[in-house]
Amino acid sequence: MRILITFNICVLMLVGCTTVESQKMRAERDQLLKNYEDLREENSELKLKNSITDTLLGKWRFLNLEMAESSITQEVAEAKAALYALELKNLTLEFFEEKGIYHYRGKNGGTKVFGQWTVITVRYGDEPFPFIRFIRRTGPEIEKLLFAASADGRALGLSSALGLDTARDMSISVTPDRLYLTMHGKMQSGPAGWVQSGGVRCYFERIEE
Repeated sequence: MRILITFNICVLMLVGCTTVESQKMRAERDQLLKNYEDLREENSELKLKNSITDTLLGKWRFLNLEMAESSITQEVAEAKAALYALELKNLTLEFFEEKGIYHYRGKNGGTKVFGQWTVITVRYGDEPFPFIRFIRRTGPEIEKLLFAASADGRALGLSSALGLDTARDMSISVTPDRLYLTMHGKMQSGPAGWVQSGGVRCYFERIEE
């Protein structure tokens, strides 16, 4: 009987150790999976930022302004955008790298701008959205130049085109021959995912040298 009791105690201790070890291995596995997912997301965002940065470098000529859907009369919004677009018809922007720092410079008639820029990503849900951050050195702020934004961030004076905070107020999309900069309204979740609510988009064509 004593031998049987001793045997049962050993079995219980072995099962207990196995359970603890199994839990430890499971926790380590879960942590490894989490680290992998975090690294994958980080690399995905880095690739997105690098792709936009590389494609953006070069010279661009202003083409037009367009309004996204808004809560005010669309015709009024489009008319204001069309009028302001006439003031930007000679605008050119150049994005370049110098000693590891990314700069921009632009000219529209007698108005000149210069400063630094960087691409950042902001996550809404599981999806990263690219934004461009401008750091002004000389001339007006890019937001005011492109969208006649007021001090409170309202583009073209439209209540539907309220920008985000100053570090994230301009989203960017770029292809080899088109550049889109958008001062948009709040991001909101819908049936099809995250979308922009209203806003103004300024787009450019690449100047071939």
